[in-house]
Amino acid sequence: MSMPGRILIVKLSSLGDIVHALPAACSLRATYPQAKIAWAVERRWLPLVASRAAWDEVFPVDTLRLRGDPRTWPDFLGEMRALRAFAPEVALDLQGTFKSALVARCSGAPRRLGFAAPALREPGAGFLYTQRVAPQSVHIVDQMMDLAAGLGPLQRVRQFPFPIPDDVAAGVQRWLEDNRVGPFVFLSPGGGWASKRWPTERYASLAEVLLRDHGLASVLNRGPGEQAMDDAFRRASAIRARIFSGDTLHLAAMLRQARLVVGGDTGPLHLAAALGTPVVALFGPTDPRRNGPYSSLAIVLRKEDRVSYARSRRYSPAMLALTVEEVAAACAEVLRLPALGTTSA
Repeated sequence: MSMPGRILIVKLSSLGDIVHALPAACSLRATYPQAKIAWAVERRWLPLVASRAAWDEVFPVDTLRLRGDPRTWPDFLGEMRALRAFAPEVALDLQGTFKSALVARCSGAPRRLGFAAPALREPGAGFLYTQRVAPQSVHIVDQMMDLAAGLGPLQRVRQFPFPIPDDVAAGVQRWLEDNRVGPFVFLSPGGGWASKRWPTERYASLAEVLLRDHGLASVLNRGPGEQAMDDAFRRASAIRARIFSGDTLHLAAMLRQARLVVGGDTGPLHLAAALGTPVVALFGPTDPRRNGPYSSLAIVLRKEDRVSYARSRRYSPAMLALTVEEVAAACAEVLRLPALGTTSA
């Protein structure tokens, strides 16, 4: 089989999932150094791949806007025409949804690889592939490299290239200085759905322990629609946590500066792990063997083995089983780990 000359990666969203796809892209670049490699991504997450660290072109698509406003169909069709103009010989759907498989199909790539069941997130997507790959690995980072290996023998490169512009890093440093923040823990109580979250009040108690025992200030991450979490933190703690709410690049710069990051199975935690920042990961219904932080500077806490990716609006019993004392002990342990440097380029 001939070496592909033009490769399209389809990984549309979201923050943590795109971070986990970076090693597959690096592996493709190492294996096919002469190939033109492009990445199709939701416009919202464009900053994650805009650096073109191991790929040549980026094609933003806006399926989220399309779902909210059918009048944007002409824009979407224009995005698909741009993909077709790239003329990929092969498309790799690293997402495994019908939407991402459709984007791969619309690209015009004659060869389209995707996951085989049960690794496929939405079974209908499989009908749009010309080749289905059954991954042999457990973690999703390795599974995506398994999929890339469907093209042929793959040189696996476990790197997370995420360069942070100097002006962004300087801006975050000024923010820390203006807010008189010294060494700090970055707390990320949000999440895609409530069953993956740890109660905000427990983060507040943890912040008090980390300040008392380790001298760490607290920076509290605020995502869209998470004002109520800020209020809950303030009610539960006398500590004045600094509230951070920034774009993806500023978030990355903040995470790189943190002494420690604590959070659930969410994008900020996975980005922190990719940047080489020590993390304590709090897991409940989702499986850390598949979705845990891909880092040697990580401790994962989980009390139950039952796996569920069902979205619930309530805290899960598995997350509620994690105590402040257990999380504080894990933080103390990870803070003692020797720094290994960043895993990003």
